[in-house]
Amino acid sequence: MSEHDRWREDVASYLLGALPPDELATFETHLDGCPECRREVEELRVAADALPMSVPVVAPPAALKGRIMAIVESEAQLLAAAGRDADAPPVPARRERRWTGWFMRPGVALACAAVLLVLGGVGGALLAGGGEEARTVTAQAEPNGADVRLEIGDDGATLVARDMPAPPAGRIYQVWIKRPGQDPQPTSVLWSVRGDGSAEVAVPGSLDGVEAVLVTDEPQGGSDAPTRTPVISAPLA
Repeated sequence: MSEHDRWREDVASYLLGALPPDELATFETHLDGCPECRREVEELRVAADALPMSVPVVAPPAALKGRIMAIVESEAQLLAAAGRDADAPPVPARRERRWTGWFMRPGVALACAAVLLVLGGVGGALLAGGGEEARTVTAQAEPNGADVRLEIGDDGATLVARDMPAPPAGRIYQVWIKRPGQDPQPTSVLWSVRGDGSAEVAVPGSLDGVEAVLVTDEPQGGSDAPTRTPVISAPLA
């Protein structure tokens, strides 16, 4: 592989700002003396610059912060259950970027950029509307006194709990999806409550065709099938 071919593979990474600082300096030095790479950069820059502007700006829903924090808290619970070494970084693999050569052919790269623009427009339309109908479902919760609601909006569904007791020692709450005629299907959502008994828990996926959202307390790490009766049941049908 020639020196020119080697640096040509980095054009996309350069345009997306993804080159490490040491490689960025070396690439720009090569760019100063290579008319062909400069021409390719200019040809592809138009598509790269258009990507952020290809979809309308949509204000985030007010419930988004609660959903994000619910996921963060759920991940923290999983990490605590898995042990302090669970988040140790993996041994880095050898960096490999040879596949980028095919994508850096001008015709292929511009076609990919056009596809991204189309997909971006579709994504913007989905963000702007077309979600599930906004509504609130009052859930049945045990023990009595707990207040749990399922809030369904354009950005998804969230279980909002107040005065909910923590799961028994050594166990954790798990979210399940129940469809008509089927056993409850597990989700990866494991959670507990704050000290004041409150929680906001993001329910994954679409609720189209779902009969109920359920919560049981399960062993740390979750289960493939419920081991206890639900402590929360939010009927949708």
